[in-house]
Amino acid sequence: MDRTFKSKIGWWYHLIIWILGICTILSFVKGQSPVNMITLLLVTLFLIHLMLTTWYKITADGVLIVHCSIFPEKKLPVEEITAVEPSALPVSSYALSLDRLIIYKGDRQWLLISPVNKKEFLKCLRKYNPDIQVKEPFLM
Repeated sequence: MDRTFKSKIGWWYHLIIWILGICTILSFVKGQSPVNMITLLLVTLFLIHLMLTTWYKITADGVLIVHCSIFPEKKLPVEEITAVEPSALPVSSYALSLDRLIIYKGDRQWLLISPVNKKEFLKCLRKYNPDIQVKEPFLM
């Protein structure tokens, strides 16, 4: 059975959406230029769309699928995952929180993700690959 995990959403992400939402409303109320209004509206809607469509799925046949809106879906057989490590790296990734996990493929970092329930996520990964190394004990 497939198991899907939503992305954890950081407080800063909610703050950005609120600020953009308020700016969008104010631009309409104040009658700013149509380009301003439409740009703010589109950026706000895109960020909301990202929030609703970022997830991680572990399929029944042991493949990790990482999905984030319009960006290319990433797939990796769980058997190829060598390690998982907690991180707060603020680099661009398929994660909406700074409470992240680094997924290693071989000895290289493959991707940063932020599942809501990291312990359950790791438990599901280990069903398909019990040899996954955990680089921090609090995940176990």
